[in-house]
Amino acid sequence: MATVINLDNAQRVDITCRKGDTFKIELTFTDDDGDAIDLSSYSWKMDVKETATSSGDIIGDSSFTYSGTDEGKLTVSATATTMAAATSGVFVYDLQSDNGGTIKTWIYGVFKINEDISE
Repeated sequence: MATVINLDNAQRVDITCRKGDTFKIELTFTDDDGDAIDLSSYSWKMDVKETATSSGDIIGDSSFTYSGTDEGKLTVSATATTMAAATSGVFVYDLQSDNGGTIKTWIYGVFKINEDISE
């Protein structure tokens, strides 16, 4: 009998972006057999916070847009205006999905926003 069960299978993926630039990442999710996961019916949430226990957001979920396909591809984006309003620095984030009431965190990590020079 197993003595440890770990249900946290989220992967750490650190993100570095630039203040004032359009933010866009494209991710591909597959199952254990390498087959694409149909993400077309999932809803998504991503928050960027100062710390994992912070109540306020550096960039809130409503600032991101999400597009999932039946081929396992997810695009997460935010406008240059949204990114210009964000504070530069080193923060934390996670990306969660809701699929029919099943909540899953897929990735998490450091979210670094480098200062913009050209405005």
